[in-house]
Amino acid sequence: MKRLFRASRLIPLLAVLAVLNPVGCLLLVAVFFAPPWAPSLVNLLKGILREYSLLLLVPVLVSALLTAVVIPSGKWGWLRWGSVAAVLPLLYAALMPAASAWWMARVHGIPLSLREYSRPLVAQRPLPSQTVRFATVDGVDLHADVFLPDAPSTTTRPAVLYVHGGGWSAGERAYARAWAGFLTSLGYVVISLDYRLFPPASGLKAPGDLQCGIAWVKAHAADYGIDPDRLVLFGESAGGHLATLVGYAAGDARLPASCDAPDTSVKALISFYAPSDLAAQAGHRAGSRRVLEGFTGAPLDGHRELYALLSPLSHVGPKAPPTLLIHGGADTVVPLQASQALAARLAEAHVPHRFFTLPYAEHAFDVWDGGFGRQLAQALVGRFLQQYVPVGDRP
Repeated sequence: MKRLFRASRLIPLLAVLAVLNPVGCLLLVAVFFAPPWAPSLVNLLKGILREYSLLLLVPVLVSALLTAVVIPSGKWGWLRWGSVAAVLPLLYAALMPAASAWWMARVHGIPLSLREYSRPLVAQRPLPSQTVRFATVDGVDLHADVFLPDAPSTTTRPAVLYVHGGGWSAGERAYARAWAGFLTSLGYVVISLDYRLFPPASGLKAPGDLQCGIAWVKAHAADYGIDPDRLVLFGESAGGHLATLVGYAAGDARLPASCDAPDTSVKALISFYAPSDLAAQAGHRAGSRRVLEGFTGAPLDGHRELYALLSPLSHVGPKAPPTLLIHGGADTVVPLQASQALAARLAEAHVPHRFFTLPYAEHAFDVWDGGFGRQLAQALVGRFLQQYVPVGDRP
């Protein structure tokens, strides 16, 4: 009797869940397919759902069980069909990103790991081996975090100089920790560089700060066992914009260094989901225009020459360093066309480059440890570095 009583008490609860479940499924679907103008928090959740879409199979299975066990036929048939209607787009949302990632991995011969996929969103990340001040500019101290490989080396190593994102007004060099463990495990020294943010406007300052950082690394290369002729600039979002701008515009007197920097050339560039044409980015949406006005210190109208000067697309030439571009096809912050245009310009100039699109991925898809986007990006970065700046090929 007690069991029957308990079961009878569960039935109303299950019925309530059966009614609420389609609502929850539709909310997840709404977040997954959120438009570009959705609030930042929604786009953040959208990015997480797309990277860990297989977790959406859990509410799909719950809905299927509730529909089969709890919802009776007859007059409740509308709820049964409503549950099915809510689950179908959620099932698509669960499988589409995973299938897209699997297909890309298969095409490029990259293994994907479900074990890695099950890691926390942000797992334990390495701390820098040391932090140093590489310059003081206009009273602002600029620092660098240095990450050294654990394995000793008898030869000089290449170094990856990391440039953080954050819309030119936020972010910090600690973002490099997301990549430091992987890159140092391959044998690269990783150095994450500061640059001045806005406000005040830093469009003509931030590139000079990074040139200062490059010159400092070259001057102190022997201290860290670095080969000064094998430096790679690696930036994400706004950091990718600055990395490619500095890499392509090396020696351009219109973008001077913030300090004495006789040589700021680099061997290769890596850019993730970064603007390449600031005028085009300003027209992407109202928020982009406001950000760029803060960064450049001027509106687009009447200052197109300044926007062109600060656009990597304007500086691509035949001597540009080999470049790796990776972009999410569903990016709502920086449109995919930014990397497509840069890849086309590199091809016209006959610059060695690789361009990869993750069709399902949102902006900053690689920040989540273990996600399929992160796994794909690591493999592509590793291959690019091995091709153009391999470890251990010089004494």
